[in-house]
Amino acid sequence: MHRTALIAVLAVLSSAALEGAEKRYYAHAVAEDDHGVIAPWYKGRNGQLDERLRFAVELYKRYPWVDADGAVLAAPHIIYNTHWKIADDGTIAIPPTHPWMCGDLGQRALSIIQGLTAHYRYSGDPLAFVYIPLTVDYVLDWCLTSTDHPWPSFPIATPTRGKGYGRADPDVPNQLDLCAYLGVEVLRAFKLTGTARYLDAAKHWGDVFARECNLGDPSLPPWNRYMSPQHKMWSDELTGGVALIAEFLDELIALGHAGRDDAIVRARDAARDYLRDNLLPRWTENEVWGRHYWDMEGALTCGVVPWICEYILHHPDAFPGWRTDARNILTLPFNRNGVDPASRGGVYSGAWAIPESSICCGTSLSYNQYTYAPAFLMYGRLAGDARALEIGRRMMLMATYDSRTTGVVLDGIDGEVVAAGEWLNLAHPWPLCQILKAMALLPELWAPPRENHIVDSTSVVTDVVYDKGRISYSTFDAPPGVTEVVRLSFAPAAVEAGGVALERRGDLERSGYTIAPAGGGDVIARIRHDGARDVVIRGDDPQTAVEDEDLVYHGAWKAISHAAARGRSLHAAEEAGARAELVFAGHQVRIIGSTGPAGGQADVLLDGVRQLTRIDCWTPAPRHQQVLYSRSGLEDGEHTIAVVARGTGNPLAAGASISIDAVQYCAATGRAPSGSGGGPRVAQRMIFGYTGREDHVDSRGKAWRPGMEFVIRLGRGADSVQRALYMDRRSITIAGTADPELYRYGIHGRDFRVHLTVGPGLYRLRLLFADTNTPGLFKVSLNEEEIVEAIRVRDAAGGIFRALDLVFPDVRPAHGMLSLRFSGLEGTEACLQALEVEPCEGEGHRGRPAVDRPGGEVDGRCRAGGTPSGRQGLVQAR
Repeated sequence: MHRTALIAVLAVLSSAALEGAEKRYYAHAVAEDDHGVIAPWYKGRNGQLDERLRFAVELYKRYPWVDADGAVLAAPHIIYNTHWKIADDGTIAIPPTHPWMCGDLGQRALSIIQGLTAHYRYSGDPLAFVYIPLTVDYVLDWCLTSTDHPWPSFPIATPTRGKGYGRADPDVPNQLDLCAYLGVEVLRAFKLTGTARYLDAAKHWGDVFARECNLGDPSLPPWNRYMSPQHKMWSDELTGGVALIAEFLDELIALGHAGRDDAIVRARDAARDYLRDNLLPRWTENEVWGRHYWDMEGALTCGVVPWICEYILHHPDAFPGWRTDARNILTLPFNRNGVDPASRGGVYSGAWAIPESSICCGTSLSYNQYTYAPAFLMYGRLAGDARALEIGRRMMLMATYDSRTTGVVLDGIDGEVVAAGEWLNLAHPWPLCQILKAMALLPELWAPPRENHIVDSTSVVTDVVYDKGRISYSTFDAPPGVTEVVRLSFAPAAVEAGGVALERRGDLERSGYTIAPAGGGDVIARIRHDGARDVVIRGDDPQTAVEDEDLVYHGAWKAISHAAARGRSLHAAEEAGARAELVFAGHQVRIIGSTGPAGGQADVLLDGVRQLTRIDCWTPAPRHQQVLYSRSGLEDGEHTIAVVARGTGNPLAAGASISIDAVQYCAATGRAPSGSGGGPRVAQRMIFGYTGREDHVDSRGKAWRPGMEFVIRLGRGADSVQRALYMDRRSITIAGTADPELYRYGIHGRDFRVHLTVGPGLYRLRLLFADTNTPGLFKVSLNEEEIVEAIRVRDAAGGIFRALDLVFPDVRPAHGMLSLRFSGLEGTEACLQALEVEPCEGEGHRGRPAVDRPGGEVDGRCRAGGTPSGRQGLVQAR
């Protein structure tokens, strides 16, 4: 059964049923800031992103396992299968399943490995060392082709046939782009764990990719979409997913594996060339960015576009047009994916929310917000684009409305379960990945205040200990430029790398560290440590650490000396019911301990309430001074935390031992900001239907970008670009303007909306029209208020192919947006060629539209810019 069929049978709560109910997005009641823009529903000190992260991690820790009788390897069910059910109280069940629901192996592996590697760096929680080896070992032992296959010993990323929980059948539509990012994640697992066979497998896959690369005809994709085209389900043309293959080959090259005679380098270059020279010039075509998901053909799906953008942004030298190319394709899904009226894709409290594609998945909008937000944030950071940063910020805030504290995910915009009720990867592993990406890009905004977290690294953090006043960590490698970003609750007194003191600097042109204040005593430290893998940060940390001997114990606990433990001692217990507890005053707490092959499980009680998670002290190899449990965002005041041994271990554990080293807590106060009141106070200019990769520069030297931030409801699967945009010049001659190119294209339709993301304040809005043989009568609304009652462009302009501008000198945003609606009257279509928005100086009032014609000046109440020369009169446009 395909994903679309599964979604179709899910119950959808209608909007009508919600009339009179509290307004909500996904799982929570709506909160807005003073400007009507999306704000956090969660008010705890640690912030909404950290809290949503907790829901995902705690679900990982309590996820049911399958034992060796039910699978080839005892492991959590998620290693094999995305199918799940969760009750309102958080109880998880694994429904009877079939191989189709195991088919997202490549996608799940990406989420598990990438997300938990980042989470280990961030938290010191060794959960990564449980899930990641199990995931990769399953792939390498049971999900490869045979040695005599045309693609020998190659990953089967979509095991939709064969025995579920067993050996994968290679006779499936195995997509090569999914195989490639499985390769990226196996390399990440190698960097985290040091397991040599992970590297060996990935190197072999790279050699096979290089061998099978088409280097003869650059007009064709370098590879087919499928490993075995005879098993294809749909088109076999590889499109934007070629960027994922390029990324995998880049990772191998960086590790020193270029292939025989640099074959991998040549294959990587072919992939980059095809993306740059064949796909990006066709960036508006539906086919170019589709064909990525394994379970539906889909015109434009959510996953691949952000990854392509991120790849381009990471390699600006290979993509000289990165600044406009990445921006252009990031905005395509706003209109492409929102064509189905049933999806309700659009803007909510200033945040863009769109479905996976034009054909799936109903009102499930949070998944695509998670997917796109980090790409917008990355672009905004690198390009200095306040608009992109604000789009990403709002998207991520709204996406993290999706989960209840129990782990139940309501991904439908009105609070219904749509896709996340069946597909676990959509519900928690993928959001964990994207939250940590977003936090790395905006640590000053989203990393929890008064806590210590490594939020980003250009390498992989392989070991980290978060001790009071001393954070020590190691990275996989330390090439030139290696850097970590750390949010700290104290200013470092010293930073060492490889045992040598680093200097505090004003920049990171060479090894050293920088400090930027983050408010409330916190700082953002950036640490560069070329050539040294081990780093230590020291300073006056406000948290308190309680040694293991100072806890209160009940039952059979033993004091154990261990050189690697904090204070060289810890307490351990194996019997069920053995209890350790501490009373503390603060709003955050962490239990520190050791893990290893004989580690067992325990429950956590906080203020007498059993938490919906568990401690598991099992890891394949011993690890010390690790975070076994953490909780932030508590109410200020006194709390009691207790650990109660279960007397059991997971199916792989050789024992049931719980080892506690210390408890850390903190009462230092601080608040997580949300970015309220942000947004671009800059001019925005766009031409609808213009498809140039570079912006058009007008006679004033002003740049106009392609206009893609619109929504038009054309029906499920419709192509909004082809059907709603005039992409070829409708006329060379446009009278009455010095800039005819602004009027030669356009958007048209019975009803469409344009949404502009802006910051607070007054703006001057200019709408540009020309009747290029679309003689419709239509009205225009701004933020639900009618601003043009009725207009026929040819009549107002004095004929066809003549420029007409309507200028509104003082307008205010609502919910952080200038949202325009164009509605045809008398059964005709509305149209718009271009628009311009400029911030105003000072306050004014919303005026009637001004019609710009040659020979006058614009209304002086808005001084942020001007219009092309033209006489003006305030008239009613009809």
